[in-house]
Amino acid sequence: MKIAFLAVKNILRGGGIEKYTSELGSRLVQRGHDVTVYTTRHYGDVPDRHLGMRIISVPSFARPCMQKLSASAAAAAKSIWKKKYDIVHFHSFAPGAFAWLPRLRGSKCVLQLHSLEWKRKRWGAVGSSVVKILEKLALSQSHVCTAVSQTQCDFYRTHRGIHMQYIPTAADVKPKTEPREIYRLGLEPNAYILFACRLVPEKGAHYLVSAFRRLKTGLKLVVAGDAQGTADYKRRLLELAQGDPRILFPGFVEGRLIEELFSHCYLYAQPSEVEGLSLSILEAMSYGHCCLVSDIPENLEAIADAGIHFKSGNVDDLERCLRRLLDHPEEVAAVNAGAKERIRQHYSWGAISEQMEELYLSVLNGHLEPAEQISPLPSGNDCRVPVRQL
Repeated sequence: MKIAFLAVKNILRGGGIEKYTSELGSRLVQRGHDVTVYTTRHYGDVPDRHLGMRIISVPSFARPCMQKLSASAAAAAKSIWKKKYDIVHFHSFAPGAFAWLPRLRGSKCVLQLHSLEWKRKRWGAVGSSVVKILEKLALSQSHVCTAVSQTQCDFYRTHRGIHMQYIPTAADVKPKTEPREIYRLGLEPNAYILFACRLVPEKGAHYLVSAFRRLKTGLKLVVAGDAQGTADYKRRLLELAQGDPRILFPGFVEGRLIEELFSHCYLYAQPSEVEGLSLSILEAMSYGHCCLVSDIPENLEAIADAGIHFKSGNVDDLERCLRRLLDHPEEVAAVNAGAKERIRQHYSWGAISEQMEELYLSVLNGHLEPAEQISPLPSGNDCRVPVRQL
């Protein structure tokens, strides 16, 4: 199959969608498919090839609120001019709103949802309304829709009457990377709490910084990540930290350093208010770490009984849970043991790539109905499984 992904920021340095595309796309190449990824030029230069995938850059408007939409329009237009693809895979509503363009050339369009995007606070009332319009356009123009969490699938079935194919994201279970780079940050193995996400308000880093400041501990807090157009939020985080030397802001990290940070943290914390199925949480679990997460349904779905949760948006409860886990390392160790096994059983990249390939072939060959023909992953992924609570 000739497959195109529309559109990502920078396949080499992006966030969850970029990681997902890189992992899935490279495996589809290994399975014999021709894969092209359209990436946004505004986020830096990329090579023409990456892990066997063809990379095509497209322009976009500089303003953050218009970057994704303008890049999506450019990518959709360029995709029909370049060549006909069998499958065009759209990441989220903004690119999916332009699915009518590749449909003109007979391509089958797959819309993948990574979160309920209109819930993000950064959009405001007007922006949220625009996203909902894009949602309607994308849903109506796609041949098949898939979502990375059962929570999203349940929402669209209940509130939109739309059947979503459940295909989650994943992580590789891998050995820990020997500590080296973390020493340059003044860190020691098992002596820091890690947060590694885009620095945007809905990821909740401000809750974590505020709660950590109240703790009397020798452990450090690493807030790793960055995001364009969020300078005000980053300043807010620095103000909340008040120069506390225990709180580190290394910015965007990649390569060996991010592997070391995940390998040697005491625990991973993610107080997000909006998620799809967090790659960062799954990554931390893949290294065998306890994850302390907000109790939004998507996070509970990810950890099941292999993690700890607190009340979303509640700094007092987050502080309480952090204090408990710092005072009782045996409870952290008990959770660690199950985290890696959950990833191995339910969130394998090999299984996810097979499912996505099956979905593509089904829609391409007109065999998608009934939708239940696409087998879900084991029911342990259901968000209603028991979760640990302190």
